[in-house]
Amino acid sequence: MTTPLEQSLDRLEQAVQNFSAKEMQHKALDRPVFETKEKATTCVQNFVKHGEKALSSQDGTGSLVIRKPSISSIVEKPVCPTLFRDIPGRATIQSDHLEIVREKGNTDSGWANETTLGAETNVAELMKIIIPAHEMYARTRISQRLIDDAVINLESWLMDSIEQRFSQLEEDAFINGSGDSMPKGFLKYERVADEQYEWGKLVERRTGQNGAIVNADILLDTVSSLKTPYLAGAMWVMSRSAFAEIRRLKEPTTGRYLWQPSLTEGGGNSLLGFPIILSDAMPALKPDAPSTAIAFGNFARGYQIVDRGEFTILRDPYSAKPLVELYVTQRLGGDVVDFEAIKLITAGE
Repeated sequence: MTTPLEQSLDRLEQAVQNFSAKEMQHKALDRPVFETKEKATTCVQNFVKHGEKALSSQDGTGSLVIRKPSISSIVEKPVCPTLFRDIPGRATIQSDHLEIVREKGNTDSGWANETTLGAETNVAELMKIIIPAHEMYARTRISQRLIDDAVINLESWLMDSIEQRFSQLEEDAFINGSGDSMPKGFLKYERVADEQYEWGKLVERRTGQNGAIVNADILLDTVSSLKTPYLAGAMWVMSRSAFAEIRRLKEPTTGRYLWQPSLTEGGGNSLLGFPIILSDAMPALKPDAPSTAIAFGNFARGYQIVDRGEFTILRDPYSAKPLVELYVTQRLGGDVVDFEAIKLITAGE
């Protein structure tokens, strides 16, 4: 049987062993050692804030444990709306092109009497128009770590951004495209005066002054030159600078502005009773050079857009590890199908 003194010595030895074990545990966890009161205060504050001793972001070890700020939102760059796609004719195809058979000219006819056989009349010439589907693409890479760490869905944002860029790219092609590996824009065709019109060319009027629309007569003449069957559904397509110039035009007798804003909420712009579509793909007015900044006509009958399906997305996380490569494509085409339906106005001599 142990004496009270021996029991006290045993408890003291056990306490020393426990203290040594705790000290070794603190060192293993790399917890602060309080050498002075000031250092103790600093170390305690760091320990409460970080759960461990403070580590510099420049330190190789510390940089591994610092929490980086995560991406929670992206401030997107504003883009101009693309409205031209809504006004031409549109068709969806399952092949690589669209074929249209249409009349070129009209079938002749005449009057006959009771006893005389009328002369043979000409039949309208038929022609075939082929509109191929061209391919737009975007190829971009994004790191898998960024995809994992971002709060927002970066792939979804990237697809929205590509879709917006595709809309701008296609609108520019429908208006200015060369037809080589892209749709052919209506501004790329040869222009002639009214009296020289022939199929395959567009009628153009000139204002007589570079970069300026001097009066409203040219607008009235353009509207009156469009044949009656095309007037229902006709509209203006112009650049913002041309629209600003038109808004300055005044009636010579009353002094009132020719353009009047819509009186109904949500009503669009109109000119001489026809809607206005603004497009940044239309050439801007230039004071030192002619520019075709305005077009008028029935684009639903005059221009044809061809869509070959929706977006195609190829996601490749293997070829460029640790980057994920996205390859996005869309196939479409476009071309003029009726040259009588579109008229051009060039601000130039």
